Parts: sequence; structure tokens; C-alpha cells
Amino acid sequence: MVTRSVAGVVSALAGLALAPAAAAELQLLPTLELSENWSDNPTLVSDSQAHSQFITEVSPGVTLAEDSNRLQLRASYKLHLFEYSDRRLSGSDVANNELSLAAKARLVGELLFVDVNAGVSQQPVSPFAPVNADADYLNSNRSEIRSYSVSPYLTQRFGNTAVGTLRYTHDVVSSNNGGLGNSDGDSLALSLSNGPALRRWGWDISANRQILNDHIAATSDSNSANLGVHFGLSDDFSLLENLGYDKFSYESGPTDATEGKSWSTGFKWQPSTRTSLQLTAGRRYYGPSYGLNALHRSQHTIWTLNYNDAVTTSRDQFLLPSSVDTAALLNSMLTSQIPDPVQRADAVAAFISSNGLPASLANSINYFSNRYILQKELLLTAALNGAHSTLLLSMFRTRRTALSSIQEDSELLGSQNAALYDNTNQLGASIVANYSVNARTSSALSVSYGKTDSLSLQQSQINRSWRWIVSHQFRPKLSGVFELRQTRNLQSPGDLAYTEHAVALSLSMKF
Repeated sequence: MVTRSVAGVVSALAGLALAPAAAAELQLLPTLELSENWSDNPTLVSDSQAHSQFITEVSPGVTLAEDSNRLQLRASYKLHLFEYSDRRLSGSDVANNELSLAAKARLVGELLFVDVNAGVSQQPVSPFAPVNADADYLNSNRSEIRSYSVSPYLTQRFGNTAVGTLRYTHDVVSSNNGGLGNSDGDSLALSLSNGPALRRWGWDISANRQILNDHIAATSDSNSANLGVHFGLSDDFSLLENLGYDKFSYESGPTDATEGKSWSTGFKWQPSTRTSLQLTAGRRYYGPSYGLNALHRSQHTIWTLNYNDAVTTSRDQFLLPSSVDTAALLNSMLTSQIPDPVQRADAVAAFISSNGLPASLANSINYFSNRYILQKELLLTAALNGAHSTLLLSMFRTRRTALSSIQEDSELLGSQNAALYDNTNQLGASIVANYSVNARTSSALSVSYGKTDSLSLQQSQINRSWRWIVSHQFRPKLSGVFELRQTRNLQSPGDLAYTEHAVALSLSMKF
């Protein structure tokens, strides 16, 4: 269930939203979804052990929105309740929660603000076990992740010369999986950059410190400081230079560095507001480091290509939004057509809901681990929007190398699989094609592929799936969805391979 900490955050924000100065802006929308599912393998066991079942799902929920000078808030909560036609199989759920909250409050003029984020979700524990994002009732390889962060910050402008920000963040990540340590972090970040007085060149300075308390791994801290300078050779082309220092305190091997100098050099080219390219190359304490950010947007398309490498943790990744968020992709594409951000967000949410589009596209699986990892990720996304159709594309490759002690995952993986996450490689792709038959009826087909390799244990797994849905708006507040799907898994040992076919019919009501 939702923890008291998250519930406290929600209550505090609701109180602020209901204050007299903002009460007129508050939007509260209760929802109810009823769904009947049939699956020939609901718990994704091997084909020889599969047992078909009907699963009835009832999901009451509520969304809360606020857009005022004082508070910008987006929150949604949904409770999933499941009933089975036969005995409930091991690996299936009775109930689970889903919460998403993001808020920004203005406390003192243009000086003091606070950001609050909270979430409850069901996340895959391992990429080497059954995974099905479309089955809410499955829990054989999923655990509930609860997270929240509170981040007050000060901003100050020094005329046209500089602007500075001082931010403190407290965050908590917990799970009902005993192998993943519950943790809380405290961070302090300072940034200072040039103001509009400088045109062709500029600078920025940043310093960050985080202390992480983990119930399984030892307490650790990370520190970084950076100085960046950019030189404009023309109105659309700039050279980029960066110097810094990183220091981590995680426990590593006797010859592995945990701190060192960093540097990078590169350029940024932005011939228009619709096209930009930034490329950097350098070195950090773990070795060569590169960065790539490319974007091209037209009236009906958007293309992005990104690469980055960084030292991170599983719990830090759980605090971030999805790396291929469907709403963010469509929001970027519609920037020129709907300039107002609030109206654009509402239009994107309505479009996703009415067309049955997924909340996110293909992502690498953020598996459970208590170790620090070096993550290198290449990601391509695209969205094409026509008069009656939409095409969404995502391709990724993620390489993760564990940096801290293998003992920190002993409770999670056991001695036999202790090295499973030492070096992993994930690659995958998904494509979603939607066609609007008319203003009330649409159809969408999605196909995805994912492969995960453990380079240390020579173990791999391949997942393939497709999903076809037809959605229809019966009334302004009543819609329905019919769904067919297939999920297939091929695992290197062979005996854990499985196939699932499923049919679902659901009704969604707003009040």
C-alpha cells in the first residue's frame, strides 16, 4: 500500500492546492476501470506447466491537477484489484498500487521554490526472468517500488551578469523485496552560470554532494565539481570545454579507482529552434567518456538520438522518469502547434488515452541491484504524426558494468548467481502504429523485441511481443478497449522458455 511518507506528501500538496488563493484552479477527476482478461499462461511459466484462467480486474482511481501561479501539480493514483476464475496461481497478485505525482510550488516570489515527486509502481526485479509490462496482475518477477523526493531550492539573479541556484534534495526509495536495500539520500547542489550580458561566450560552475544511507550496502557518498565554458564561433555554432573532478566512496577492488579528474571537449550546432546537435568527448576516472544529443523536429515529426555514460545506481534510476516517455515525445513534437504548455499537456494526455498508446516505449530494464554501476546508453526515438495515424519508434542499447562490491547483491542473487550483474548488455526496439478510424474509434499495433546478455555468466534471454488494440469512445466519459496480445520468451537454459496468448476487454469511466 501507499506508505505514510508518500501519503503525507500527497496530503500536504492537496492542502496547498486547496488554499483560497488556488482553490479555483484545482481539478479532481475520479475514474473507474473494469477489465476481463483471459490468458493461456498468466504467470509466464514454461509451456508444459501453463494453466489458462480468466482474470477480472477492478481499478478505481483519481487524478488531481493544478495550474496556478502558486502551484503546478499533476498526480494520479490507481488501485488494481484482481479476482481469478480458478485458484490464484503462484506469481499472480491480489492487489497492487500505482501512483505518480509531480509538483512545483512557488513559496517566495522568484526566490524560493520546492519540487515534490512521488511514485509507486511494479518494477521487474531481473531481466533474466519473465517480464510482461501489459499484465498488471503478474508478480513473479516484479516488486513494488515506492519513492519520493522533496527538493527546496533558491534561485537568484545577479543583474544581467549571472544566475545561481542552490538546491537541497531528500529522497527515499523502498521496496517489498528484501534483497533490495531500502535507502534514503541527501543531496546538495550549487550551480552558477552567466547571464544574458554575455552573448558569444559563456560559463557555468556546478558542485554536487550526495550522502546515501542504504540498509544493505554501506553508507556512501559522491562528490563532483565542474567548470564549463562555451565559445560562440557564430550565431549557431559553439565550442564546448569542461573540466571537473569526481569522487565516490563505494567499496571497489584494490586496483579500481573511485575518483579522479574529468575533462571533455566538443561542440554545439543549432541552426534553428527545430534542429540541434551537441557532441562531446573526454575522460573521467573510469575511462573514456562521450556525450551525444541530437534533435530534429518538424511540424509532424520529431527525431532524437542520445548517448551518455555515467556512474549511477538502480535506486537513482527509479527516481527518474521513464527514459522513453510517450507523453514527453509527443509533447516535444507538438510544441510549435500548441505553444501553451498546460494546453499541450492536456492535449497529449487525451490523445494517449483515446488512442490506447503505451505510457512508455522500449526501455532497458532497470534491474534490482545495490551496487554502483557504470551505465553507457545509446537511444534513438522518433514520432511521426499524420492526419489519421501516429507512428512511434524506439531503439536502445544499454551496457552496465558493476563497480562496487559483489557482496552487496548476495542477498538479492544468492551465491550461485552472484556475478550475474557484473557485466550486462541490453538491446531492444519497439514500434507502435496507431490509426484513427474516426473521431471515436482507433486501432493500434505495437511490436517489441528485447535481448539481455550477462557477459560474465554467458546467460542470455530474448523477449518478443506484439499487442493489437481497438479503442472506442462510447460517450464523453465512457470508453472501451479490446486487446489481443502474444508474449514469447527464449532463455539460454531452454527449460524456462514460455509463450502467452491473451485477450482482454475493458471499460473506463470518468466521473
